Amino acid sequence: MRHASRFVGLFALAWMLCPLHAADAPNDEQRFVAALQLGPSADVHYLDAAGKPLSYAAFAQQLGEGRNYSSTMDSKANAAMLRLRPPGSTSAGRFSFGRGSAFPPFELPSLQGDTQRLSDFRGRYTLVSFFFAECAPCIAEVPALNAFAHANGDMAFVAITYEDAATARQFVADRGLKWPVLHDGQALIDTLGVSIYPTLMLIDPSGHVAGAAVGMSMREGQDKQLADLTGWVQQWKKATQPR
Repeated sequence: MRHASRFVGLFALAWMLCPLHAADAPNDEQRFVAALQLGPSADVHYLDAAGKPLSYAAFAQQLGEGRNYSSTMDSKANAAMLRLRPPGSTSAGRFSFGRGSAFPPFELPSLQGDTQRLSDFRGRYTLVSFFFAECAPCIAEVPALNAFAHANGDMAFVAITYEDAATARQFVADRGLKWPVLHDGQALIDTLGVSIYPTLMLIDPSGHVAGAAVGMSMREGQDKQLADLTGWVQQWKKATQPR
């Protein structure tokens, strides 16, 4: 495994929120959500630094005390997720998304030039791989990822990096990754708290996390790696299916 802690500041509102009285909270939240420029009936979730759900009032209270946050959204689905950063930190908290957690909404540019959103993957199991170009374990797992995708056409697949399009494109060219690749994904990575690579996440058809493997390591050899990956996915698919 290789650790990476490259975080950049994300967008924030132009004002700092003051501590709220309970009676002011509904109107204040409406103004806050309007500033996110989502459509009507926006679905916004607030998390503390540990990734646990917060009320808007508690979230705003901590913003008023000088805390900042990471944010990711899917404007097509009118959804956003905001996560507080640890006190005094410019980086996100630890990874804390497990089985049953709602996967954060996102919209990210792809190497094909379009924009991919979480809502595009609804209805199918989706395997997500977080990588960066110089990550040796990420490079080593490419053949197994390609083979798994080829053998599982009923699923969706996407690889996400915080790096720019040129770096991601070069990785695809050099390493032969055949998955759809999304780049400039730092906001999503911050909100999830991903800091160890590779990280694999399986999203169920409803958009919730079915399973996650942080810094997943597989055995040597493509056949063994494919067997490890297949077993891992099948395990979490089975766990999420109704009994």
